[in-house]
Amino acid sequence: MRENIFWLILTAVIVFVIFFNSSTSPLIAAFEEKVSLIEQRMSDSKLVANFLSYLESNFKDRIVWDNGRLIIDFRVKKEVDEKPSLKDSLGGEYVNPLPEVTSEKDMYVLIKNSLENTASDVSFVVSPSFCGSNCSIDDVLGKTSEIAKLILSHHPELAYADKWSISASTYKSSSYKITITFNYFYPLDKVKEMKAETEAKAREIISKITSLKMTDLQKAKAIHDYIVKHTKYDYKNYISGTIPFESFTAYGVLIKGAGVCQGYTAAFNLLGQLAGLDSIGVSGTGIRNGKEVPHAWNMVRIDGKVRYIDVTWDDPVPDRGDKVMYTYFNLTEKQIEKDHKWNKEDFSEKYFDYK
Repeated sequence: MRENIFWLILTAVIVFVIFFNSSTSPLIAAFEEKVSLIEQRMSDSKLVANFLSYLESNFKDRIVWDNGRLIIDFRVKKEVDEKPSLKDSLGGEYVNPLPEVTSEKDMYVLIKNSLENTASDVSFVVSPSFCGSNCSIDDVLGKTSEIAKLILSHHPELAYADKWSISASTYKSSSYKITITFNYFYPLDKVKEMKAETEAKAREIISKITSLKMTDLQKAKAIHDYIVKHTKYDYKNYISGTIPFESFTAYGVLIKGAGVCQGYTAAFNLLGQLAGLDSIGVSGTGIRNGKEVPHAWNMVRIDGKVRYIDVTWDDPVPDRGDKVMYTYFNLTEKQIEKDHKWNKEDFSEKYFDYK
């Protein structure tokens, strides 16, 4: 009797395993004959009861009892989203709702993310709370333009779009729909290629010159030194007024090995972010020989403190190879403002957290 029970149970298990694992098994696997035999011959057996209990506990949602026969449904069950899609006001194509902007930070992050993704444009809704109850469409347009300009100053590594246009319209009576169309210096495909090549190079550099054990100060110094040693200031084109667009970018500094202050700032930003540093660009003027000239440098959070780094002015001109200066490395606000001027409200510490 025990031998018969053993073979019957083994047969049922083998059939079960074959149906469960076989990719060519039918959609519905039925243990009709084997289970029927087990039930007929061993109706009082604890083994059968345990076996059926196991099936029911593990495949409860897939077991069907049909006139005394046990059927297990192995069809793949798809989750169905019962939420209806949102239709536009005309009842036409299904559309996604526009993101809503309620604060300066919301708008800043949304535009910044669009530039990071090399988007051709971005649309969003500005809620009434964005700039108060008396906020006009002109106020919204002005504020949007200011924020877009600020982003490109803070993040010159994204400044492949040199111009943009902004349109606005009333949206649901009390809000405004804003669309920003970016005008990139090169075709989008080329911009994406340049950014991809630059980011790949930046990751390679960071993997070689930094480590997890380094402090923020050590990372900042390693990045500062790398840029100075591997970049020549594009002085010839600067003097002649023929600076190529690439020299204003991280691509020019990290790939071509040449740049001007905006390119140096962009490269430090990109490398710093990959190394885990908070860094934004600062645009203002630098004072040289008693004259103010447009200039850019970095504001960095180093070990919890705000510091300033001007990699451009620490790179000797003409280039002297591995010669590195530290006159403008890790300066306090008081130290750097002796010959650097900028709007401190536009370049405050809060923008470190606009991510």
